[in-house]
Amino acid sequence: MKKNSLFLYICVISSTLLISGCDDQKKPDEKISEKSSQQLPTTVINSYLFHTEPELLPNRKLIKQQKITGTSSNKIINYNAQGYVADYDLDGLYGEVNYDAAKYIYGNNREQYDIIFDAQKNILGMKNNDGDIVENSEFDEQGHLVETTLSHFAENNVIFNNKIIYENDHVELILYNAYVPVDEKTKFPILAQEKEIIYNENNQIEKTILKTYKLTSNGEIIINNKNEQEVELTETCTYTNYNENQDWTKAVCVKTGVESETVELTRTIEYQ
Repeated sequence: MKKNSLFLYICVISSTLLISGCDDQKKPDEKISEKSSQQLPTTVINSYLFHTEPELLPNRKLIKQQKITGTSSNKIINYNAQGYVADYDLDGLYGEVNYDAAKYIYGNNREQYDIIFDAQKNILGMKNNDGDIVENSEFDEQGHLVETTLSHFAENNVIFNNKIIYENDHVELILYNAYVPVDEKTKFPILAQEKEIIYNENNQIEKTILKTYKLTSNGEIIINNKNEQEVELTETCTYTNYNENQDWTKAVCVKTGVESETVELTRTIEYQ
């Protein structure tokens, strides 16, 4: 499903539409199907995927706060009563969502952006103080967040695009790409990554594998003699020590390739 940036701009002119989105715009089904106690609402999953990574999702019980600590990691994320991301500090990078005022507050300078919400508080898009669209989200027919695009966000000239692929309602793969705009019609690739999420037989996240691909001077992924994409860096994280709510509390992440590093992480969770 595609959302036109001009259409989003028209939407944000009205303060009412900042809360409810545009009626003509295709958006997640407002009727949330009944979930078993073992499943999370799709809107909660969308909130996590918009702001952070799939490995931080709870298995079944809503989280109030979680902390990820390690040698070079210090992350803290707080959630509201609905289980949506409220604010975070990711290794010094601050973000906050004001759901009542429809504002996204970001960075050390606390820059503010207007949010376009749908009726369920999924973020459909954001605009800066000049009225320019800086974020655009897309959803599938089941209401899953499937793509986000950041363009000139936080005064950054880089365009970031993430595509999320699901299998049986579980996030299976995320494709990360970044581009530098050359002109209005041309953008030059500077980053191509792929994260695979692997689950165990209990549907717990067991491992993630993040691959960063080598690019040519033209920004294309290099293909080797075996007709395989050349990998520049691989980070494999293994998750263990699941608690009573089936969430991991320990992880080991190993980088190989142009960098070599092993990091141990501890996850501390406070539930709703």
